[in-house]
Amino acid sequence: MKSALFRPVDIAWLVYFRLGAGFLMALEHAGGLVIGRVRNYTEPQFHFRYIGWEWLPAPPPAGIYAVYGLVLGAGLAVAAGWHYRLMAGLLSLGYGALLLLEETEYINHFYLYALLAAVLVCLPAHHAASADVRAGRVRPAATTPAWTRSLVLFQVGLVYVFAALAKLNPDWLAARPLGIWLAARAHYPVLGPVLAAAPTAWLMSYGGLLFDALVVPLLLIRRTRPWAFGLAAAFHLMNVVVFGLGTFPWFSLLLTSLFFAPDFPRRLPGFVGRWFRQRLPLADVASADAAEQVPPHATPFQRWILAGLGAYLLVQLTLPLRYLLYPGQVHWTEEGHRFSWHLMLRTKSGSAVFRVRLPGGREEIVQPATYLTRNQVNKLVNSPDLILQFAHLLARDYQRRGLRPVAIHCDSWLSLNGHPPQPLVSPKLNLLTLKRSLSPYPWIEPAYTQSK
Repeated sequence: MKSALFRPVDIAWLVYFRLGAGFLMALEHAGGLVIGRVRNYTEPQFHFRYIGWEWLPAPPPAGIYAVYGLVLGAGLAVAAGWHYRLMAGLLSLGYGALLLLEETEYINHFYLYALLAAVLVCLPAHHAASADVRAGRVRPAATTPAWTRSLVLFQVGLVYVFAALAKLNPDWLAARPLGIWLAARAHYPVLGPVLAAAPTAWLMSYGGLLFDALVVPLLLIRRTRPWAFGLAAAFHLMNVVVFGLGTFPWFSLLLTSLFFAPDFPRRLPGFVGRWFRQRLPLADVASADAAEQVPPHATPFQRWILAGLGAYLLVQLTLPLRYLLYPGQVHWTEEGHRFSWHLMLRTKSGSAVFRVRLPGGREEIVQPATYLTRNQVNKLVNSPDLILQFAHLLARDYQRRGLRPVAIHCDSWLSLNGHPPQPLVSPKLNLLTLKRSLSPYPWIEPAYTQSK
């Protein structure tokens, strides 16, 4: 196993990954500036935080724009291989900051980008066809250790595998989420009536499940790899047409193509293939393998690499499964939902109104929109933890005004995947008596039963 992980492979795949990942990560936030997504950070009066990260300061709008600019510039610098290690670190820090500064902005592909940005810091992706090589800051190389590619492919495969497992739930198997999303696209020209037809939701639900479950095994087999990649291309391009999803479908295509042999960029047709053949030294992997025999016992440096890989793999394998430690249905409670690769599995709609009871029995009604942006309100009504955070925000605001609430209650209604609306929390529950915790919240009202 050790010999396989440290044997040299063609570096062409890694240069290709560096170019594509850096550019698409920069493009994601350039798009955020153009379409105004950045306002989800700059406009809120109050920022929701993950447990343990409440201490983070709320940066002014100029600070958020600076982080966006940092991510955009660092992504392009990574693609160019200019001061690569520093820029990859800044790219990783920028993505991490944007994940942590506003909990309601969590999106699975943002999390994936943050992970891959951190992985890029550890990869020698600037040792060929880079500004660092041209400036003499690093030595050029034609090969890279095989563990670098294995790490990226592991991360890609993990997303597909956990996405498939998450689809094994009654609502997805009943085509409920896709039935709602596709019906909302009935107005599309030409495709609208096809998308809104009931069989389409069933076909796409089971097709998506089979695709997520089978695409990685098929990509790993050389004979089926071209067909699997063609299927992946069709799947992700369909997502562009139907759902949009920003840069994610294109990034998925980039990642899926990495399953081809490490030298595949050299064999691409047209300008791209010529560029790789001209810019990269030809990799004689057989000679490099003979010249760089892996010693029978791991060197201290190799042991550190193996330990780091083991730790990363352990976290990535166990973190998505933590939802199994919580009772109830994860798509209702949201406990363990994030960081678990539950990709587009549920649709929710609901409302929440807060009642603040003051000394003397006086009660005031508070609409969340008084304090929060529309995006925050949309996420608040879905999440018991966000409801609890907001209740404590209200208490602090009332105390600042010289009032001390006795109790804060929430009248909430939530519909999951088209099921009848139900209370998410009891309207009798005094939220001020509760504290945020990573432990299960026993006060969440139970979800609908599957028989309904």
